[in-house]
Amino acid sequence: MMKENGKGGTVVKNDAGSKKSGQDSKLRVETLQLTGPARLLSAGSGEGCLFMVLSGSGMLHWSQGPDSGVGAGPGSVLLLGRRDCDFEPAGGWPAELLGCRFPLEMMTEVQKARLLDGSKGPLVLLGDPVWSSRIHTLLELAAGAWQEPDCPGRLYLSLLMHYVGKEAAAEGGSAPQPRNETIEKICAYLMANYNQKLNLSSVAAQFYLSPYYLSRLFRRVTGQSIVDFINVRRIEAARRLLESTDLGINDVAEETGFSTTAHFRRVFHEQVGVSPMQYRKAHRGGKE
Repeated sequence: MMKENGKGGTVVKNDAGSKKSGQDSKLRVETLQLTGPARLLSAGSGEGCLFMVLSGSGMLHWSQGPDSGVGAGPGSVLLLGRRDCDFEPAGGWPAELLGCRFPLEMMTEVQKARLLDGSKGPLVLLGDPVWSSRIHTLLELAAGAWQEPDCPGRLYLSLLMHYVGKEAAAEGGSAPQPRNETIEKICAYLMANYNQKLNLSSVAAQFYLSPYYLSRLFRRVTGQSIVDFINVRRIEAARRLLESTDLGINDVAEETGFSTTAHFRRVFHEQVGVSPMQYRKAHRGGKE
């Protein structure tokens, strides 16, 4: 089902649910395809939500003034509750989020005190690949079961909160960093020039920053490295070319800014899970 969010973006939900009114008081799972700013949670709804960014990136804003916000890229996990929270995709590119909504009473008082601290911003985490894989797996399992009458929603939520709590403790429980206009300009620059030969030093020079300072600031604000940010954009563009053109793999690699085809193949497989040729065959009916 598609729903206009009232702020210029379109949210596509796979919550084909709403079959049973009883589901309103239980955990619900949905995938969001965001093409513009979208309200993820409204204050006073009595709900909490947890989302993982699957692709794309953007800024999470909340109701603490116009300067409140933090970047979130692929693999970032957002735990929201008790305040208005909006997500704005970066650079005009769509973002895909997978997550769940649940009544706040499904969380324990200890969890709410630790993870939904009203004096801080929403919790935004970026754990290691093993942690991210566990969160993703739990969300996918919940997505396949949440509409069943005997879905163990509390068990799924308990496991999600367990891993979120451990990662929050490991990261020091720090609140998200405030938005940074320099980083937002750099993100826009990278989005527009991803097909160029970019590296940390050249981007730093473009914005009169030291590579070391830029590297630390970029990761602190967006939750990922500049190289990872660029590669995500490049692979998104490569997927579109593989789906819609007959360009050879070497040409796709060159069009999207990769220095060698071998590097392109390796990064593509790391992000998508299949080779570029396998991806093209799967998305073009087996035609090469």
